[in-house]
Formats: sequence, structure tokens, C-alpha cells
Amino acid sequence: MNKRFIHPVTLLFLLTLAAALMSWVGSIYSWQGVQSLLSAEGMRWLLRNVVNLPWSASLIRHLFMLSFGVGLCVHSGWWALCVRLITRKGGWSRKERRAWVLSMVVGMMWFAFCAWLAFGSSAIVRSITGGLQGSPFMSGLSFLCSLGLGLTAMIYGLSVDFYRTDRDVVKGISYCFSRFSSLWVALFFIALLLSILHYTGLDAWLKIDCLHSLAFF
Repeated sequence: MNKRFIHPVTLLFLLTLAAALMSWVGSIYSWQGVQSLLSAEGMRWLLRNVVNLPWSASLIRHLFMLSFGVGLCVHSGWWALCVRLITRKGGWSRKERRAWVLSMVVGMMWFAFCAWLAFGSSAIVRSITGGLQGSPFMSGLSFLCSLGLGLTAMIYGLSVDFYRTDRDVVKGISYCFSRFSSLWVALFFIALLLSILHYTGLDAWLKIDCLHSLAFF
């Protein structure tokens, strides 16, 4: 990243501080619907909610869960091989071919199992009405996808001898967190900033629809 420009995480942090100060100014000058974050009640709200804010954001929870499987896909080399096959750049060895075929078989079996859970005669993971909307299946879809991707990539990594011990697999699972650590910090400050804007009433005063943004997150 160009050092002449401020880091996005730093910018989000400064915007969060600015929102807190702006809410204080708004409460002093009686801006309609604005309450101060720097008041006693505001500080109590912040301390009660700051730890839970990232996990109350739906997008962050699902991204967190998907990161396990995606990390294995990238770290194991499975994704790189798929890109090579699609772009036809570079060949693949017999071991890579066998490993890829085996991993795809496992992946398709997992996909078939998930399809059976969703549409089969068994309704244990569907909603009370028998549909998918609001069902346990949809609530845990990111987990199912992550597990399927992880199993596929792990089978590939083990088959090409890239993964030799459990420690190698754990490195793959945590790959996204180490590779994209700044993203997680940025997502935390986005969720915090939107929540502060909504709590203080600055979203309504500034005519920003934070409720829909928070629902998306």
C-alpha cells in the first residue's frame, strides 16, 4: 500500500472518533434526535456492546466461518491448480491429477449430501413450514460451505503430500486470518462506526440509513 495515503483502518478509526465527538457536539447544541456517546449512558452502552458488535454483524459471522474453508483452498494449492486448469497455463503432474480428481469426488459427495439435507425427504434442517427460508439449513449454510471447501482442499493437500501433519492443516485453516488480518480489523471498525451512528442518532440527523447497513453486515 502507498505510504503517502492513510491506511483504511486508520481512516475508519478516525471516523469512529469523529462520530463520538460529533455526537457530543450534537447533544450540546440540541440537534434533533442526537444523543452523546461520551455521556455516562453512552459509555455504558459502548461497554455493554463493543465486544459483541462484530459477532452481531451477520456478514462478519459468515465471512469468519467461510475463512476456514477458503484458507484451506488457497493454502493447499487446490485453488491455484483450478485457476491453471481454467486458464490452461501450465500443466499438471500425475499426482496432481489424481489428487484433484479425488478431491472433486469428495466435494461432489458433500454437495450431494447438502442437497439431500435441503431438498430430500428428511426435513430435519428445514423450517417448521418445510421451506428453506428461516431454516437451520440457511442459518448454517456458511458452515456447510466452509466445511465442504475445507474437506475438498484438505484431501487435495494430503494427496499431493503438501499436508503431512495436522500442523500443516491448521496453517491452512488459519491462512485467511494471517493473510488478510487488516480486513478483520476494518470490518470491526465498520460495524462499530455504524452502530455508534445509529445509537447516537447521527444516522437519522445525517440522513444515513444505518439500519439497513447493519442488517447487511
